[in-house]
Amino acid sequence: MRGLKWFLGALIALATIGALYQILGMILDRRQYPPPGQMVDIGGHRLHLYCMGQGSPTVVLEAAAPGWSLYWSTVQPKVAQVTRVCTYDRAGLGWSERGPLPRTGRRLAHELHQLLTRADIPGPYILVGHSFGGFVTRLYRKEHPRDIVGMVLVDAGHESEMRQAEFRSFAKAGKSMLPGIRAMTMLGIPRLMASFDELPPLLTGQEEKVPAEIRPMLRAGWLRTGYIATLTDESDALIETLEQVRHTGSLGDLPLIVITATGPLWWPNMPGQVNPTKFRKMWLELQQNLTTLSSNSRQVFADQSSHFVQFDQSTLVSETIRQMVVATRLASHVK
Repeated sequence: MRGLKWFLGALIALATIGALYQILGMILDRRQYPPPGQMVDIGGHRLHLYCMGQGSPTVVLEAAAPGWSLYWSTVQPKVAQVTRVCTYDRAGLGWSERGPLPRTGRRLAHELHQLLTRADIPGPYILVGHSFGGFVTRLYRKEHPRDIVGMVLVDAGHESEMRQAEFRSFAKAGKSMLPGIRAMTMLGIPRLMASFDELPPLLTGQEEKVPAEIRPMLRAGWLRTGYIATLTDESDALIETLEQVRHTGSLGDLPLIVITATGPLWWPNMPGQVNPTKFRKMWLELQQNLTTLSSNSRQVFADQSSHFVQFDQSTLVSETIRQMVVATRLASHVK
């Protein structure tokens, strides 16, 4: 019994030290890396918004589920050369404060509208959505169709993805890891590993493709205690989000460009229970189906990219957005 008490006491002491290490690390991160943009109160919590450039239409960049504004750091400056472009952090990610539950796509789209309104960023907008962000852009357009003059979907999610066995296996494997990662984050274990440059391949692959000054801010965002909690919240609401997107209907003749990743490696360390060949076939079929959302669409293939096209082929993404900006300006002039 005495040995057991010593063992439990040592565990509690280590857990306490780890938790304090995590809290202190986040405090230091906040001081060292203040938000580059503005913090906007949307009613109950604040979101971080970062805009660059001048001109209309305004391009709004919506990140994937594991991402935030910094995920566009290689794309935004290039787009800013031709028009105003804004990135932001969904509630609980990056510099933004956590928001109310459930974190469904419809709520996220509503919060984005509140953000743009309160920050006095008027339309028209071109919405660019990567992965999960594609759901948010489509739901936003459903509620505010007159504000949107174009859309770019970057390897975006599809409302039928969870009906596919391979995607369910992929999503289940990722979701099963979240509770463990969340507990370790609270105890400072990922922060300790990061101090020795021991990061998962998924993160190192992203980190090495952004400017050096962005990398420590990326790490600070990944290591926030609320980061994994927010990913869990969005994941928990995914089925409801997919159902909401399923009812958005057609985009009519809205200019739409679908960028599809066709590189040899779609996701590093793909879960073992997922058949990569079947997954690739399924994903390409869903991507092609996204082009049917509009009668005025085209598809662009990113043949050197993983799912994170904005990191792997940032010039392709920025050039595609530039083409959309030019086309919408010409269309507006003709009208």
